[in-house]
Amino acid sequence: MKKDRPEQQAELSDICLGDITPTADLTQAPRRTPKKHRARDFMLNSGVNGFTENEILRYCRLSSGRNYFSELERQLDIQLERIDEKNPDGIGSHLRYRFTCRADVLRVIQFVNRNASAGGYIGLSSQQIDNILSLYPEAFNAA
Repeated sequence: MKKDRPEQQAELSDICLGDITPTADLTQAPRRTPKKHRARDFMLNSGVNGFTENEILRYCRLSSGRNYFSELERQLDIQLERIDEKNPDGIGSHLRYRFTCRADVLRVIQFVNRNASAGGYIGLSSQQIDNILSLYPEAFNAA
């Protein structure tokens, strides 16, 4: 990789244009979307199929995805369903998590937007919320 190549720097950055908070001072650097927000957004967008710790690690570039699941359960007093899945190589297994009902999904959406408002970054738009809710049918109850 050669230095001073703007296109390479843009590819390596994990700051995307949607993460920029509008400010009056244009000299201020754009704010990064917090890790917890990225993880929760991924969890919400997983739909009824659920999500694994490995997917959080891979797609959100985070470590210890299980902590994000546990924190949501503690703070919102919800219970995620845990499904034990065998690994493709047949050695060991991992857990797939998913929301147990649509009401829990709504609680997480409200929590994400409340935190975004308090933290000064962009939360979920009404279009994103509609898209997320379309992934969870009205009568969705996993348990």
